[in-house]
Amino acid sequence: MKRIIHLLGSFCVLLAVVACSDDIAEEVYRQEKPQAEDKTSSLTIHLENAEEQEDLILAALSESPFNEQGVSKEIGEADFLLSQPVKGSQVVFDDLMDFYKKTLYFNVYQKTEAGYKPKTHLGNQLQYEVVTGNIEKTIDLAAPPQEVIRKTSIAVTVAPEYSGKDLYLVKESSRSHFETSLKGGQKPQEDLYVAAAMAENNAASFVIDSPKSTETYWIYLSQPEEGLHFLKKSKEIGYDTEENVSLTFDKEVKKQIKVTAIYLMGEEGSQTEEPFNEKEIYLINKTDWETVKQHVENTHGNPEKGTYVEKKNTSKDGVVTFELFCTEAQQEYVIYAPKWNTEYYDNYKIAENVTVTPESDIVTVEMKYPFIPPTSEGSGGINKTVTFTVSVASLPAGFMATGTKAHIVKDASKIKEAATAAMNNQPFEGLTSSNEMLSGPGSITFDAEINTGQRFAVFILGLYYWSGSYIAKEIDASAISGNTYTIELNENDEPQYLF
Repeated sequence: MKRIIHLLGSFCVLLAVVACSDDIAEEVYRQEKPQAEDKTSSLTIHLENAEEQEDLILAALSESPFNEQGVSKEIGEADFLLSQPVKGSQVVFDDLMDFYKKTLYFNVYQKTEAGYKPKTHLGNQLQYEVVTGNIEKTIDLAAPPQEVIRKTSIAVTVAPEYSGKDLYLVKESSRSHFETSLKGGQKPQEDLYVAAAMAENNAASFVIDSPKSTETYWIYLSQPEEGLHFLKKSKEIGYDTEENVSLTFDKEVKKQIKVTAIYLMGEEGSQTEEPFNEKEIYLINKTDWETVKQHVENTHGNPEKGTYVEKKNTSKDGVVTFELFCTEAQQEYVIYAPKWNTEYYDNYKIAENVTVTPESDIVTVEMKYPFIPPTSEGSGGINKTVTFTVSVASLPAGFMATGTKAHIVKDASKIKEAATAAMNNQPFEGLTSSNEMLSGPGSITFDAEINTGQRFAVFILGLYYWSGSYIAKEIDASAISGNTYTIELNENDEPQYLF
């Protein structure tokens, strides 16, 4: 019974608590919220130094009209979010709440017949994020432009054959050292150039800070062709240069020097032409010609490698063509045709003042000179003095030679007569004898004159089984290209009797 009474009491208490809670909730729910205040945003822009400027408009844009170099894009009324004419020293925008928390760019423009000309710049345009309240800002139309780094883009186009080639941008001050490096076949050091690029799909580009004062920049295309170290072009670039400049490297074509060499045969007035067939022709830089000239005239031999540009042989028509690159200035050459009348290099004809320019295509050179044998001996050769070294290595069996001189006779066909004259110490035309004597194996050096169109003979006198005799060698003089020659006599030379 007591338990039932206890439960009834607890139930009554619970009902009381629920009823009280409902009253409190009702009171809280019905409590009224305070009224929110209306937000406003106005902007007053004070203009300084706007006096005496007419038709000014202050406009708000959604983005800056200036690029990072401070250049404005073309602006029209369609770009204006808001605009007001400038009357006096300030402009008021009463309500900007439609742009709340957005950034606006305010600039002053002068309306002209051509459109809207900016009177503000990147340095004094007003960049403003809209907030609530009454805000005041200032634009000074006389403020100087801020320092901006202008850029110049250099677009390079190359011939398809040059794709994959290296390009370099070089300042004038580094040009000499840079070219020396390329000519030496070296990869240029980084401090010698401003930038490098590779031509891909026939193009490449460089972007540089525009210099405040005009400077000369060189663009190099490295190793475009075999035998050509570089091609180059220059551009004058300054602060006021256009943002984009361009240049092109076309495929470089070799220039041609076509040489025709002709003998004029016979008497003047009835001469016939005969090609300078299968003969050497040399292309020589004019600055190197004197060195080559001294060499061939002193040694009677061919020019040394490194002293000429190229050597070719003429065709059966007497024609030879040299091909070379000429990419800057003009180049002066000498065409040297040795062996004109003989087989010697010191008998030659030349064509001087052969000029090639970058604009050249084919340079033609005609060399037509008479064929005149330089002697009256009918040999067609020339007389020349040669220093001979006559060496006796061994003697044939049965041949004795003690205290004998070495002898050279100019005409080998007269050797027996010359040897007989030498045995009797008599003079003989065309015979030259050494001053020194041989006493067994050894050598003697002396000078003798020969004719390049003849065979000459070298001999020594002696006894062959106690009879007067000699051993000798015959030599074709045209085989001697220089002014020194060594001849050896030995046991293989057959002794010849004098009587």
